[in-house]
Amino acid sequence: MATTTDGTASDETGAVDLTTRVRRRVLPALHRLKEPFGGYAICRQHPAEYVGTIKRGLDAVRAMLADLAFESEPIASLKVHDDGRLSAGSWVRRESPLATWQLHVTLFRTDEGAVEVFAHREHSWLRHPYKHYTQAGWDVRGGVERMRSLLSTHGVPFWIE
Repeated sequence: MATTTDGTASDETGAVDLTTRVRRRVLPALHRLKEPFGGYAICRQHPAEYVGTIKRGLDAVRAMLADLAFESEPIASLKVHDDGRLSAGSWVRRESPLATWQLHVTLFRTDEGAVEVFAHREHSWLRHPYKHYTQAGWDVRGGVERMRSLLSTHGVPFWIE
């Protein structure tokens, strides 16, 4: 496994995308500015949001998400896994650009080259930026169930480990 110039691992699973690399560089500084005022740009990935592990590389999982009508999401806090790993991508699925709700998915690469998927349902930041930022109506169970259902319906195998 090689290391890229931004310190992220790169192998056959694919390097993190440009948006994720920029978020990894910019959001820690933004977090330090916001935190004294009660804001955040980095947060811990909550274990209850675990959907499952897809035993495919990051590039394959990103392509699968695009096929399922998800879009890469640059406006999301940087998530940190309990073991210290940084998120390898943030994706959302909305019924329309101005939908009230969105399904937010966060990806983490594993040492074995698989991808852990986490999800929650939340207000869309495009329609309800304040509710989104304050996590009003945050729905972990609904997000996990919806994502597992989407994966199952589309024949994407995943393991709950």
